[in-house]
Order: sequence, then C-alpha cells, then structure tokens
Amino acid sequence: MNPFRIVLALAALFIFSAPGFSAVPETLKLPDLINRPDRLPASVMLNRDFDFNGGKSAKKGQTVQVLEFNGAQVLVNAGEGLIFDIQPAESDLLEAANKTWASLAPEQRALDVATLMKDSSLWPDQVKCMAGFSLQGGGEIAPGGEFDLISITNEGVHLYSREHSANLQADLAATDTLLRARERVLIAPDKRPSRVATALREVLVTSDGKPFNADSLEKVEIFALYYGASWCGPCRKFSPDLVKYFNEVAEKNPKLLVILMSNDKRDADMLSYMTEEKMPWPALPLANLQKTPLFTSYMGTGIPQLTIVDRYGKVLASNWLNQQYSNPRQTLAQLTKLVDEGKAR
Repeated sequence: MNPFRIVLALAALFIFSAPGFSAVPETLKLPDLINRPDRLPASVMLNRDFDFNGGKSAKKGQTVQVLEFNGAQVLVNAGEGLIFDIQPAESDLLEAANKTWASLAPEQRALDVATLMKDSSLWPDQVKCMAGFSLQGGGEIAPGGEFDLISITNEGVHLYSREHSANLQADLAATDTLLRARERVLIAPDKRPSRVATALREVLVTSDGKPFNADSLEKVEIFALYYGASWCGPCRKFSPDLVKYFNEVAEKNPKLLVILMSNDKRDADMLSYMTEEKMPWPALPLANLQKTPLFTSYMGTGIPQLTIVDRYGKVLASNWLNQQYSNPRQTLAQLTKLVDEGKAR
C-alpha cells in the first residue's frame, strides 16, 4: 500500500475523530465511510469482473477484503498479491458496511481509531494480520498469521512474530485489531484483563528464588520495569535509589510494582544481586524475559533502564524512548509524579 495514502488516511481520521466530528450515525452513508477504517466492512462483493495484465483477474460475485476508502476509490485485496482500486458502485460497499454496523452495540459503534490508540485497555494480546511481510534478513511471512500485539501508534500496529523472532508493523486495516477491540469494549473497564499481568503470571521469582504470588498482579495499575544486572556498574549505583524510593511509597501505593527485568545470564547472580541490594520486588529471569515479546520490545541498547507502563503495557515513561537513552533517574522522577497524581493507589 502507498505510504503517502496511509498518511493522508490517518490525518483525515484524526480530523473526523476530533470533537465536533464524533457524532455516531444510526445508518451509514457513503461520506461516513471516507477514511474511517472503523466503519468499513471487512469485505465486499464485486459487482463486475476485473481483468489485469499478467492474466490475473477478479470475478463478479467474488468477496474481497477492504483496505481503505478515500471517498473516490475503494482499495481491495483479492488475495495472491492482487490489490487494486474499484469504484464504490462496483461493489456492495455501503450495504455491507450497514450490515456490519447494524450488528454493533452503541459502545462498539463509538469505538474509533483515535480512541483505540489512546485506550490501551482495549488492546488485545494477539491479532491476525491479513497482509504478509518481507523479513530484513530474507524470507517471507505469509498472510493470515497470528502475532503478539505490542502497541498501536500513529505509525500503525506494532507486532511481534515469535516464530521468526521479528518485530513487524502493519496498517490497522490489514489486521483484525479493531474487531477484537470491539469485543473488549463491551467489558467494563475495571474488568478488562491486564496484559502485563497475563504475561508475568507464573514466571516471576522472589529474591530467595521462590515463585512470586501472581494473584496480586491483577491489582497493579503501574509497573516499573527495571532492566538491570549484577555485573552492571551503573545499575549498582542506580538500584539503591530505586529501592529507597519503593520502600518509601509502596505501603501507600499498593497498585505500584517494580519488577527486575534481569540481564544476568545466571539465576544465581540475579538472586545475589537482589539480596545484596535488598530489592523488595520480584524478578523476571533472563531466560523468561527473552521469551516474552511484550517486555523485550521495550528494551534499549543499555542498562540501567527504567520503563514505566500501565497494566495494559502502554509506555508512560522510559529512559529509552525514540532510540534515545537518558538517565534513569529522570524516569524515576516521572514515576514519582505519576504516583503523586494517584495513579498507583
């Protein structure tokens, strides 16, 4: 898909999602679909035959995936690499859109892309991508794969393929993210499961090497992920500050939890580090960290690193942002502000 077209679509989407443009219609008209992937049907039926150079074709009555609608043309995917534009009247676009629209609850109709990017509680753990990928080191990932969802930003949906150990990025319209988010929006906000707690369950250990009680994880609202190691001199200088801070605020802020994301290759070294520094929080051993895409996706090029996320994995602060490393004490100050605002009580 043309990147310029994607940028234009996203820009228009933000305009139509802004205050004053947020009315939710009962019945959709063609203008209601312009640059609105949240209102487009997943697929449409073609009303005529299409023939292309090279012998490829799409036939009348064939169902094709809808990628975008810019007001003049509908971009569709007929599979096997056949992506092309059609006129709205050359398919049942409006009929299919209203059929889907009629099946949605009011909360589902109100869910747009701007809300989805802002509200991380609506992010599913995994999504399906209808597009394929070309890997940097060579090789291809076929369309239709299921991937871990890392985040949703202006740039698109950020994914991770466990099979290929690869970070991926896809256009929202090429995934079923919105469909899965519509399932979550029907769940009361305080009942939506914590993505971070789910990823940490059964893998955390205490400083004495025993399993951490995972029942308390669902109550945590702010996770401070401390990437460090016993062999790291700067970590040795920073960890006492973090321990002191946590001991001062933990009792009054039970919804805050620090977790050591260990960079020690040996668990024995990790446990010694925790004991020596008197860390009152659990740790995720390196072997488990490397198997957890959500947490490896936050990692920068150096430690100590302090990354603050909400219970759904959205980054609130970090000393590794936009490929830039800064002093973790700055992130600790940001954490202090979040706690003072009552985010962890």
